[in-house]
Amino acid sequence: MRNVITGEGVELELPAASLITRAASLIVDLIVYWFALLAFVILSGLTAAVAFSNPALEAAVTLGGAILCLVVVPMTVETLSRGRSVGRLIFGTRVVRDDGGAIRLRHAAIRALVGFGEVYLTFGMVPLFAGMFSRRTKRLGDMVAGTYVIRVRQPAVKPMMLPVPPQLTSWTQIADLGRIPDPVAARASRLLRTVQESPKGHNTQALEHTANRLANEVAVYVAPPAPPSSATDFLVAVMAERRNREYRRLRTQADRQHRMGERLHKLPYA
Repeated sequence: MRNVITGEGVELELPAASLITRAASLIVDLIVYWFALLAFVILSGLTAAVAFSNPALEAAVTLGGAILCLVVVPMTVETLSRGRSVGRLIFGTRVVRDDGGAIRLRHAAIRALVGFGEVYLTFGMVPLFAGMFSRRTKRLGDMVAGTYVIRVRQPAVKPMMLPVPPQLTSWTQIADLGRIPDPVAARASRLLRTVQESPKGHNTQALEHTANRLANEVAVYVAPPAPPSSATDFLVAVMAERRNREYRRLRTQADRQHRMGERLHKLPYA
C-alpha cells in the first residue's frame, strides 16, 4: 500500500500494481497492438499491390503503420480512457500520476514514446529491471512521465464478526478506543481474520507472538487499561467494540437523514 499526497494536502491510499500484474497486462496489450499492426500491414499490402508497385512506398506505409499501431494508438487509448487499456481492464489496473490524479495527453505521449524504445528495443529487459528496483514497480517511461500503475480492482474482504469476549464486555462499555491509528487497527483486523479462518492448531505459536506484539502496541492508545486477559481476547474486544460503535454511528446517521427527508417532503411547497 502506497500513500500519496494530493495537491490539496489529502492523503490517498493507492496500492501499486505488482510487477507480475503489470507484465501480464503488458503482454495482453502487445498482442492486441501487434494484431492491429498485422491487420494494417495485410490491408495496406493488398491495397498497394492493386494500386502501386513501389517498394519504397510499401516500406514507408509499413513504417507508418508500425508508428500508428505501436505508439499513436496506445497513447490515444490511454488518454481517452484515463490510463486504461485492454490489458489493464482485464487485470484491474490503471495508470495515474504520482499525485494520484488522472493522466493527460502529455503523460500518455511520454509513456508511449519511451515505452517504444525500452520495450521493443530491449525486449522488455529495461522495464523488468526498472520495476524490480522501483518502489512502485515503475518502468522507465513512468519515471520520465511522473506516473505509476495502481490496482483499482480490490478483492472482497470478509468482515471480522467475532463477538466481544464476555469477561471484557463491561470494560468495552467505558473504554476510550478512538485514539487507535487506522494502520494499527487494520493490522489487528487482518490478524484476527487470520485467526478466525485458520484451522485449530495451525501456526498457533506464530499467531500468539504476533497477537502479543500487536496487543502491546494497541494498549498504548486504550484507556483505561483492560482487565487481565489473553492478547487475542484483548484484540477481539477492541476491534469488535470499534465495529459495534461504527455501526451504531452509521445507523444513527442514516436514521437522522431519513427523518430529515421525511420533513422535507412534508413542507407546504411540495
